[in-house]
Amino acid sequence: MKNLSQAPWLTGTVALVGNASSLRSSTFGALIDSHDCVIRINQGAFVPLNAQSTGVRTDVLFMTLPGYAWDKAWMYGRGRSKASMVVAMSPKDRTFLGIDMAKLIPSYPIEWHRELSETLDGRPSTGAMAVDLLRRTVSSIESVHMFGFDFWVTPTTYTGISKPSPHNPAAEEQWVRQVLPQANVHGVRGGEV
Repeated sequence: MKNLSQAPWLTGTVALVGNASSLRSSTFGALIDSHDCVIRINQGAFVPLNAQSTGVRTDVLFMTLPGYAWDKAWMYGRGRSKASMVVAMSPKDRTFLGIDMAKLIPSYPIEWHRELSETLDGRPSTGAMAVDLLRRTVSSIESVHMFGFDFWVTPTTYTGISKPSPHNPAAEEQWVRQVLPQANVHGVRGGEV
């Protein structure tokens, strides 16, 4: 886990921000930006952000970096243009020019991915991996607040579609609600804010 020992989320409050389009109709923006560290997932950092609903800060970006070496380099470079730290969450194709990405940039450990896959009985989403990484590294899980996750009830902000496969939304929601304090899971379920 290169450089995770100095990650900005280890102490203080953390806003983990997902990509559910339901976040756009919320009023969580100021609350998100008030956290000591704001972490966004995948392409959610690249859509237009709003001070009232999504918040505008991105301190850290957790990204799945699929594809070939140049794709990864481009995505990593794009991520670094938005955040001071990018963490590679990719469970597969973890090499860059034949080198394990974990030796180059902070990465979600493959062992943790295997354990989480067993727990969820399926392939975890980047959001589930993010919660797992945080629960293992923060000084207090009570400091983590989750926004913009409705477990595929609404489409993502960057694709406009709701496609949970190959993930298991019910298993992920149940697991997240066991890991995080209930009051720290902010979001829209079934149209309620």
